[in-house]
Amino acid sequence: MKLMNTLIDSGFESLWQDIRYGMRTLIRTPAVTIVAILATALGISANTTIFSTAYSLILRPFNFPDQDRLIAVWEQNPVLGFKRGSVASGNFVDWNEENHTCERLVAIDQHYFDISDGDQPERFPGSRVTAGFFDTLGATAALGRTLLDQDSEPGGEHVVVLKNSFWRQQFASDPTIIGRTIKLNGESFTVVGVMPPEFNYPFHSGQMWTPLVIDQQMRKDRTGHSLEVIGRLKTGVSRAQANTNLGEISSRAAGQFPDTNSGRTANVVSMTADAVRGVATAMPSLIGSAVFVLLIACANVANLLLARAASRRKEIAVRIAVGAGRWRLIRQLLTESLLLAGAGGVLGLVLSIWAIKSLSKGIPDDFARYIPGWDHFGMNRQVLFFTLAASFLTGILFGLAPAWQAARTNLNDCLKDGTKGTSGAGVRQRLRNTLAITEIALSVILLISAALLIRSLNERLQADLGIRPQNVIAAQVALTGDAYKDENKRREFFDQVLRGVKALPDVLQAGATSIVPISGAGDNSVMFSIVGRPPFERGREPFVQFRVSTPEYFDAIGTGLRRGRVFTAGDDKNSSPVVLINETFVRKYFGEREPIGERIKVSDRTGGTLEIVGVVADVKNDDMDEQPDPAMYVPYAQMAGRTMHLIVHTAGDPTLIASRLRDEVGSLDRSVPVSEIKTMPRMIDERISPKRVMAWVVGVFAGVALLLAAVGLYAVISYSVAQRKHEIGIRLALGAQTQDILKLIIGQGLSLTLVGLVIGLAGAAAMTRALSAFLFGVTATDPITFAGVSLLLAAVALLASWVPARRMARTDSLSALRYE
Repeated sequence: MKLMNTLIDSGFESLWQDIRYGMRTLIRTPAVTIVAILATALGISANTTIFSTAYSLILRPFNFPDQDRLIAVWEQNPVLGFKRGSVASGNFVDWNEENHTCERLVAIDQHYFDISDGDQPERFPGSRVTAGFFDTLGATAALGRTLLDQDSEPGGEHVVVLKNSFWRQQFASDPTIIGRTIKLNGESFTVVGVMPPEFNYPFHSGQMWTPLVIDQQMRKDRTGHSLEVIGRLKTGVSRAQANTNLGEISSRAAGQFPDTNSGRTANVVSMTADAVRGVATAMPSLIGSAVFVLLIACANVANLLLARAASRRKEIAVRIAVGAGRWRLIRQLLTESLLLAGAGGVLGLVLSIWAIKSLSKGIPDDFARYIPGWDHFGMNRQVLFFTLAASFLTGILFGLAPAWQAARTNLNDCLKDGTKGTSGAGVRQRLRNTLAITEIALSVILLISAALLIRSLNERLQADLGIRPQNVIAAQVALTGDAYKDENKRREFFDQVLRGVKALPDVLQAGATSIVPISGAGDNSVMFSIVGRPPFERGREPFVQFRVSTPEYFDAIGTGLRRGRVFTAGDDKNSSPVVLINETFVRKYFGEREPIGERIKVSDRTGGTLEIVGVVADVKNDDMDEQPDPAMYVPYAQMAGRTMHLIVHTAGDPTLIASRLRDEVGSLDRSVPVSEIKTMPRMIDERISPKRVMAWVVGVFAGVALLLAAVGLYAVISYSVAQRKHEIGIRLALGAQTQDILKLIIGQGLSLTLVGLVIGLAGAAAMTRALSAFLFGVTATDPITFAGVSLLLAAVALLASWVPARRMARTDSLSALRYE
């Protein structure tokens, strides 16, 4: 035991000696130390930032127990090509009652709740959920209780559970809230619970949860697809087994109800994977970019350490001569590398904290609510552990090659007087050149990726969206309660509102529509058939986007008419039903045939047929990337719904009339809420913000990579020049001119750059294909981008080579000949 303690003490003393010596060595070469720490910090910061993002938004977006057993269940129709269709209540009942693989399935209905207790009615998003919602997720209330099974039974008491942030903001964190009655949609609800701050599901910024009662009518409904379904697998059951089980139930339903269920089946996926699918598509590219930055940083620092090790050859030879073993030398040099990595890790952590804050500000709050895990995005213990591990591995990675090369120093050559210690110099120079080429190649890939994303972003912003967003504002108006059961009252209300809005100063046009384009408000799809043509095969009926609009809507939002006419005041409830279709609808279902005058029948919407009277321009989908979907518009006067969005085009700043919109609605009925007031440019900015952030992140990484590559190339050329100073002195003495020396040295730098460019361009041609899903208006192998990046890197390499070349060319031959 005593011997063991002695060995441990000796080991610690030896380690402490290495640390002290390493610190003194690093302090003696401050320039190399500072550059190495900065390069390491940039590499570690990039990876820490991306790991923090991946951990919060992909690996652990939720903090539910047994998260791997939680599933999402969608309806899919492989023939029609959709996999994430909302679920009909009748199909949900079948799955819930007949399956033997899930502990429980739960249905969620996204819903709006109007609170009119104050002077100004307000509308908040929330969810109606079936029995067992909170139990399935393993969530308990912070105050009161969650929903019980009996709460979801027909005739049960109206109860509500509040989100923690909603309780704090609307009720000032009142601890006596439990048992209080609040008015939601004109009905009294008793508050029975408040959830903990971390509970946020569904992650669409829902502020409350009420029971969803599946009555007899809903049990039979297989046409209204509006539910989201989640569940918990039984212990030992896989998702594949659950998918098979629910698929069998769906097959039986398809046989019993062919008109509604033909071709439909269940699609069981991980709840976490389903929630993070959008972020997950971008993460591999961001992770790859961050790793490239780290590799470039490591190559850069390794080059610096190789140069420093070359200058320490005699010191190392002396240590070998007095008995130091090679492994002892490697340990000492690796200790110095780890000290550099540790300092770089600390600085990198500080930089990543700043970067994470910048990232969190890059996504608008109204869009961030749709990103699971965003509310706890930031630093945590796992991120700190990752930074520590990354620092250690980075120190080993960039320190191992220089340490191994230094430990192989030839003792005899280094100790001879007048000898420059050239043994192994060729190997070291080849290694340094290889590292420089690697930096250049990786930089090319990052620069091209960033350039493609930035060009794509610019193309997306310049693209024709099918609307004119400038000076346009939208506001949702919902007519709830029994007062507006009658369609005539709804028509009259919106007619009066639009007349009042049009009379406001600076208002040029005003209309209304059921769904605002590019707002992320979801879609409303219907099946249809064309009169006079054979019906579509059962189970293959196509879906089109369905909109309800007033005649003035198209002028207000700037969607152009391509042929025929738009709606007029004469298209009312007493006239023949009409419909407008978009250009994609024409191309897909009419081809070269003239659509004007044709008639279509819309399932579950009208009893008769609709005459096509006009074709309007395509409008981009919410993601703004894919081709527009087929769409149809019917006049509000012929199909008056309860919820519409006012669309107002103004001569000046549209935000100035936001309060006036509330006043106009309030002048008719103060109980009607006006919500989601936003300008169209703001909506577009929200939808495009993730791609803008991705372009910004990759662009920053590319800029860092370019800087590091330039520093690395400069270091290689400077070291090579120093090694060849005696040779250059002879050339100068024999009559070489300044331009000859410049050509010699710059040629060496450009030759390394050319090799790196060739490798990088080949790698970029392969790697950028992964970015295809994020590109718009530009291909992954765009020749302009590839050529532009090549010229930029060549210019940077020329500058990095010219500086040491110019310095050497100014040296007189006598001092160069005396150089040792």
